[in-house]
Amino acid sequence: MHFGNLAYVVYIALACGIVLAFYGLYLFWKNRVMARVAADSRMRRLILRERPIIARMKTALVALAILLAGIVLLRPQWGESAREERKEGVDLLIALDVSMSMMARDVSPSRLARAKDAIRLMADSVKGDRVGLVLFAGDAFLQCPLTNDLGAFSMFLDAASPDAMRLQGTDLGAAVSEAERVFAKRRRTSRVFALITDGEDHQGALEAAMERFAKLEVTVFTVGIGASSGDYIPLAEADPSGDSYARDAGGNLIRTKKNTETLERIASRTGGEYVDITESLAGVYRITRAMSRMSANEYGARVVKERNERYQIFALVLAVLLAIEIMLPGRRREV
Repeated sequence: MHFGNLAYVVYIALACGIVLAFYGLYLFWKNRVMARVAADSRMRRLILRERPIIARMKTALVALAILLAGIVLLRPQWGESAREERKEGVDLLIALDVSMSMMARDVSPSRLARAKDAIRLMADSVKGDRVGLVLFAGDAFLQCPLTNDLGAFSMFLDAASPDAMRLQGTDLGAAVSEAERVFAKRRRTSRVFALITDGEDHQGALEAAMERFAKLEVTVFTVGIGASSGDYIPLAEADPSGDSYARDAGGNLIRTKKNTETLERIASRTGGEYVDITESLAGVYRITRAMSRMSANEYGARVVKERNERYQIFALVLAVLLAIEIMLPGRRREV
């Protein structure tokens, strides 16, 4: 036997103890009053006195009823039954650019920090749907598989940083290819891919990746971030010369700029939309509204085993005991 509310056993036991204590005080008060009244010979013939055996039975029944009430509150369970649980929703896969250019501070406090805020907003707005996370820079990998466990997703998101990537640079084609691998298994559910980046692409493999990805019928939203004028890339630690910004091989400071044209082209090829979060996160709501209009189809089913609730048996016995206690003829007229 198991108890569904075993975690509350202390509180339930305390409540039953308090009720029993008050019932004991009531019996004590009642007996004292009856003794005082019975001491008056003039009142003896006017009162109704309880039969001792019946009185003890009624007391036992009430005490047992209180204990049974505690058992009912604990929700006794035994035996198991199986049921099929089907889940519905939209699959949202987010690819986050964690290249060094995302550390630029043309967006406060940085492009990467703003991008993470946008992702949290998306994840919180699509409760009931599944969310996954791909990290990319010069390469890409699946950081968090599609899941409806937002707590686990948030932990993976918090850990995202340029340090997670061995190969720096920005390869949008690698991000799209990794998303293609995740979505390769066709499902009946609606599927959305959100690409969050400043739009720079250093590898040139994007077109071939997009040609393959377009066949999956996945809606792509591109999310751009970064000022049009661009900004320099800060280093996590200053180099030996004391410089705190990244430089190219010729010693020139590297300025990173947002590539809006590329992101708009990616979105248009899949019937998606381009939004910009440089100034605010308002664009994120356009994505979540679009997702809410998509059909929430089944994306999986599983067999769930559940313990059978048996508290009804004890509740029935409790009701019977209270009915017996009420119907017992516990008084006789004294002459």
